[in-house]
Amino acid sequence: MKKSLRFASAALALTIAAGCAVPAFAAGSKDFTKSETVYAVMNGDGSISKTTVSEHLYNASGLSGVTDKSSLTNIQNTESSAEFTQNGEDLVWNTDDTDVYYKGDTDKALPISAKITYAMDGQEAALEDLIGKSGHLTVTIALTNSETSTINVNGADRTIVTPLITAVGVVFGQDASNLTAEHGIIESAAKSNVAAFVTLPGVKDSLSGLLPDEVDSIEDYLQDTVTVEADVTELTCPQVMIACATSTEALGTDNVFDLSSINDLTDGINQLNDAMSQLMDGASQLVDGTAQLADGVLALLDGANTLNNGAAALDSGLGQLTDGLDTLSSNNAALNAGAQQVADGVLASANSTLKEGGLIDTDMTWDNYAAVIDNILTMNDKTLAAGRRKIVRTVWEQEPSFKDSELDLALYLSATKTNHDLEAALKLMQNYDSSMITGLIQLLTSDDAKNTAHEELVYQVKNSQDMADVAALKTSLSQIQYFVSSVNQYTAGVQSAADGAHSAKDGSAQLAAGTKTLYDGVNTLNNGAVALDDGTNQLNDGLNQFNDEGISKLTGALDQDQLHGLKTVLDEMSDRLENYTSFAGTPDGAESSVKFIYKTAETVAAADTTAADTETVKEGNIFTRLWQRIVNLFKF
Repeated sequence: MKKSLRFASAALALTIAAGCAVPAFAAGSKDFTKSETVYAVMNGDGSISKTTVSEHLYNASGLSGVTDKSSLTNIQNTESSAEFTQNGEDLVWNTDDTDVYYKGDTDKALPISAKITYAMDGQEAALEDLIGKSGHLTVTIALTNSETSTINVNGADRTIVTPLITAVGVVFGQDASNLTAEHGIIESAAKSNVAAFVTLPGVKDSLSGLLPDEVDSIEDYLQDTVTVEADVTELTCPQVMIACATSTEALGTDNVFDLSSINDLTDGINQLNDAMSQLMDGASQLVDGTAQLADGVLALLDGANTLNNGAAALDSGLGQLTDGLDTLSSNNAALNAGAQQVADGVLASANSTLKEGGLIDTDMTWDNYAAVIDNILTMNDKTLAAGRRKIVRTVWEQEPSFKDSELDLALYLSATKTNHDLEAALKLMQNYDSSMITGLIQLLTSDDAKNTAHEELVYQVKNSQDMADVAALKTSLSQIQYFVSSVNQYTAGVQSAADGAHSAKDGSAQLAAGTKTLYDGVNTLNNGAVALDDGTNQLNDGLNQFNDEGISKLTGALDQDQLHGLKTVLDEMSDRLENYTSFAGTPDGAESSVKFIYKTAETVAAADTTAADTETVKEGNIFTRLWQRIVNLFKF
């Protein structure tokens, strides 16, 4: 028995050692990604007191020999012991880690600056002088975009900006009420109120004179200054928070607005001009074509007769189609129910399997199965406990010699439970040598043994077929859910087709009646050919008048120079946006991205807002979802 125990311990030690010796990755390409977040602490007036930049480098093949660029000072590796060498702005990382996180300081000017002013009852004052006072408070935030360049547009120099998407929020405590925010939204929580805006600082000036006088659809996004008003009682310090990036995706949400909407406007105006020109050309050709009309009347009469016969056949065919679709749609409810029943059966089977394995206690639902499975795959205590039990059972079942004595049984019981069960296990060992038992207890309870066993357990469970099956289960359930959704879409489509067929059937009867009228009318058409010639001449004259008095004035809101200038500016701003990928330094061969986070001193109300659950606003409007995600950025 003692010999078999020594062999088992030696095998375990070799397994762990081998696992530690295996490299975590193989050598590969030196291309890497760089994600940059710039954190700026603002004073009450918007001036910057400190700027810290957080960098994340990633390369699936490791970062050994990767050269980064950075203008930062006081650079610190924040999450590992990886070292780097620095030559000017070049940082060469000497690590095989796939991820490196570091931070540093900078006094470089930020692309977006803010000037914050406060007024109580119309009287401007410093924020510190207003704390504790009551009245009507106005907070004004003027934004300036310093990422500019000069280009030539229609022979004149024009200053344009990099159109950074910028979100602004002002957080008030319970002392504030009756908040208003033109061009923004108001969100309320238990202990706070938030006024939020999304805008493109500097874009309005960049496009000055190139847009129509009124562009209501994008007005909210072209504000360089935002204002929040509130009634306050014994004012506590509000907090201003700002986030900006090259896209709303970088801030964690869908697109709110981009420059393509203005490009669509210019393209539409050009298309309208082209269409009007074509229409007038067509009217002129129509005048010429009326002479040919008389020759075609007899052919038209034959065609009208054919059309009349075809309309009757169409009406009959549509009758058959509607009958068939009605039959098909009558089975929709049964098909939907059957699909859902199959899906629920699969989910029930999955719940049973996971419960039997000790991985869950309560049933998964279609709303939470992905989160439950992801929690299992995190190697939590329940997952490890289930894995430990299976490993011990496997050893117990596959090694008959382990069942020869009470001592083996005691070791099995203690291994399948916790250290607290050692006392019960030891009661089964009373007939064994005390020195052996003492040594065994020391072996089982030492910190090194516990840590080694735990690390090995995590490795074995994580790389087990069971975990692979659990991961595959998530995919299978997702596919089943997609199948049910597809069936629902199919049945909805069948119903829609049936409804459309009925409408078409109604229309076919009208068509049949109309074709008869058409046939009769063709006979009259011949007599009207002369009158038509006169009419086409009048039409041509009317179109010229319509163009002169209508279309030309409409499209003249933006002349060709304006359209060309607008296109030039938009293209240049789009290029600048695409190329703005880093603040502290863009390394060669890297895919880079950057976002900026500004905030004034945090208040109790702001902290409460930051702690709010993002899920509570998941279904809100785009401003709300965007602002909640921006607030969450400050949790770090």
